[in-house]
Amino acid sequence: MTNKIILLGMLILFTFTGCESNGRVHDKNYLRAVSVSGDNEKIVTFTFFTKDGKYITTSGKDLTEAKELAELRTGKKIITGYTEMIVLDGSNSVDILEFMLHKWKVSPSCIIAYSEDGDVFDSSVEKLTGSVNNAISQGKAPECDIITVMSRLLGENQSAQVAGISSDGIISVHTIN
Repeated sequence: MTNKIILLGMLILFTFTGCESNGRVHDKNYLRAVSVSGDNEKIVTFTFFTKDGKYITTSGKDLTEAKELAELRTGKKIITGYTEMIVLDGSNSVDILEFMLHKWKVSPSCIIAYSEDGDVFDSSVEKLTGSVNNAISQGKAPECDIITVMSRLLGENQSAQVAGISSDGIISVHTIN
């Protein structure tokens, strides 16, 4: 009799325990690339791992506020651990990259690039990252993963060379501070 009661209790427990929406991949936006510009107000463009390559631009007093607004607008939590590329405009580079590395926990292999062009994601992220990786392998651009760039920014010269990109995939070398 006791075994039947335990079995019935477990059956009832499993019946009312379902999959929570927090665990589903479809309920999240996985950040593929992000562009950050602005000094006082941050203008942030988020692109996600999606087939359509859509992106969303928000602004806020800091990166946390801009991300929260993007989550509200998309209706999904943004996961940052798989980020492939960060594009900066050169202002507050150390603070932004420290925040991304320690708070957003972006991948250590995340590429850091520079662009004056706010519409850099009009081109696909795949094309942009491919262009940067090809330029690095051909010696036309320096290694510019987040760890390398941060160690140069925090080093003796307090500057780092990164790939400069534009929406049409043109690569140059740019120094950020």
